[in-house]
Amino acid sequence: MEAVEGVKIRVLGKGSFGVVHLVETITQLYAVKSASYAMSSSLQKEKEILKSLVGCPNVVGCFGGFTSVEPDQTMRYNLILEYASGGTLLDLMNMKGGKIPECEVKGYTRMIVEGVADIHERGYVHSDLKPANILVFPSHNNGITLKIADFGLAKQWGEKDDTSGLCFRGTEEYMSPESIKGEMSGALDVCSVGCIVVEMITGKIPWRYSNLKDLMKKLLKGETPEFPENMSTDGKDFLAMCFARDPNQRWSANMLLSHPFIINKVI
Repeated sequence: MEAVEGVKIRVLGKGSFGVVHLVETITQLYAVKSASYAMSSSLQKEKEILKSLVGCPNVVGCFGGFTSVEPDQTMRYNLILEYASGGTLLDLMNMKGGKIPECEVKGYTRMIVEGVADIHERGYVHSDLKPANILVFPSHNNGITLKIADFGLAKQWGEKDDTSGLCFRGTEEYMSPESIKGEMSGALDVCSVGCIVVEMITGKIPWRYSNLKDLMKKLLKGETPEFPENMSTDGKDFLAMCFARDPNQRWSANMLLSHPFIINKVI
């Protein structure tokens, strides 16, 4: 798809990259993510990554990108994405009062892990997994499908980080200990999955900290988020596999797909 001929209905979101509009065409609704052309390198990179992930059921669909000229003669780059009428996983959590029952969390977690496994299989690390970057799509029988989105910080496996020293390379509360030292691998995404599971169960961000310096200290000391007390034994074991301090000991996304927590039903 080279361009979208349609009407902008409303703004879906804004960020450092630019803005996302809901666009209605004669046949379909799209989410169009756009930025000034001069600042669009991450959007263009995102398009290339999503092109390699076409057909992955738990990754947002991309229909291409195009350049447009605005009325003020500025150039913009536009990325055409599937529109998620259910919003984000964060919206879903808020709609349910903050917490999600473990029996539902198990199914949602499986979809997220399947998406992560596909991303890793294609040779990428997402680097910024969090509820706000997971989209909700209605599916048959009043169910939902979760799809991973926002690949602006994604990297190829083994790609060197642009920054140096100790720093957060994604959203702070979902980072792994090694990532703040610049070690970027799929193990970071697995740690982020664990953080998301804790947040779905408790309704709270996974860490307690006074400021970002305090959070960084906790990560460097190898601390992990507290496991929810009311979680099943399988659930706590799943989190232990996600939060192993040594990234080489952390389970891969493919390994997690065989974990009892996301296979067995809660009794």
